[in-house]
Amino acid sequence: MSLVYITHHNENIFDVEREPEKPQDSPTGTRSNKGNRGNEEGDGKAEKAARCSELRARLSMEYKKHSIVMLKDGVRLLTDAKKSHHRTMGCANVPLEPPCAFLRKNQGVKWRRENLHVCPKGANMPPLPEFGKKEKKSEMVPNFVVRNIRCARSTNHCPPTPRFVDAPEGTRQNLLNSGLVPQYICRKDFGKVPIYIQKTKKMLSEAHAVCCKEQQRLMELCGGVKGAGASAQKLLQSQTSREGAAPDMPGMRVMDQAERNDILVGLRAHLNEMTKSYQSMSLLIDSENKRQRKGKLESDLRQLEQDILLLETSPIIYVSLY
Repeated sequence: MSLVYITHHNENIFDVEREPEKPQDSPTGTRSNKGNRGNEEGDGKAEKAARCSELRARLSMEYKKHSIVMLKDGVRLLTDAKKSHHRTMGCANVPLEPPCAFLRKNQGVKWRRENLHVCPKGANMPPLPEFGKKEKKSEMVPNFVVRNIRCARSTNHCPPTPRFVDAPEGTRQNLLNSGLVPQYICRKDFGKVPIYIQKTKKMLSEAHAVCCKEQQRLMELCGGVKGAGASAQKLLQSQTSREGAAPDMPGMRVMDQAERNDILVGLRAHLNEMTKSYQSMSLLIDSENKRQRKGKLESDLRQLEQDILLLETSPIIYVSLY
């Protein structure tokens, strides 16, 4: 980047169009050359003078144009008269405020751009209504009573909710979901096995078939005989069916007596421990923690008693193989 060192601060933008100074002619030369040169110089000076005067007139016209217009309310209006001549350098002559308007109220610089934008006229735009012209309203007053009667006739009436009274002086109760009306037997899926149970049974049967095939494959690999194992299994099933044993369920097995006794022993021992801890509680229940602990112990004891009763009273219990 180059720098320019300025020594004389006498440059003026208005002197750009002036005629540059010419160097003086040398004294050497013939008279004829001087005469011809003088005639040419005279013609050239006349043309240059005319051109300079024309440029000076144009410059004075541009200078006389006002780029900043002071309005009556003190707002300065920026116009486009000389905008292209000083876009970045600003105005040539900045108007100064009088000394009496220095730092007074509402005497600051107020700018406003001149709005020269004109909206284009659309071809298919509807005409605007005339200014001050109001739309005529209908003089007929709507009859709300007749309209409400017609709406009431056309609407579907909501039937009253069926209710019943259990006593001559009793309160009304809803008949639906009370158990007095056959509600669930009218359903399409009443008395049918749910779909999720059917899917579960199908999945268990498929898994049992896969397990049986895998066991047979292992027996063949280990040296067993497929036919003999199958015949022995069929014989065992026929014997158990004759003796009145539990039928086989896919993916399930029957719990034997030894396993049942072990589970009962563990449940009774746990029941004794829970009973001791419940009996060792304080008689005065005066806090929320004690109340919650007592309720939890009671629910656990109740569940243990139900499990023991189920194991003692159920002769056949199936256990899942998976």
